[in-house]
Amino acid sequence: MKIPMQIVMKTPQTQAGREALSRRVAGVHAAFILETIRGLCCPAAQKRELLQAVIDTVKGAAPPQKPEDPKNG
Repeated sequence: MKIPMQIVMKTPQTQAGREALSRRVAGVHAAFILETIRGLCCPAAQKRELLQAVIDTVKGAAPPQKPEDPKNG
């Protein structure tokens, strides 16, 4: 039997708040990836290669950073 669940989500209203939330989410994702790789049953060298592949993939997929506007602080 499935029980319906309602979720209320409050998101940050300011750009600074959204950026802070984004950094926190990225930190959780990074910690999950590290723990997952650490838990694999393979040699440390292979784990390092896998981690580097993840880093390279993320850097290649990330949108280019926009320079900060000095007027917006």
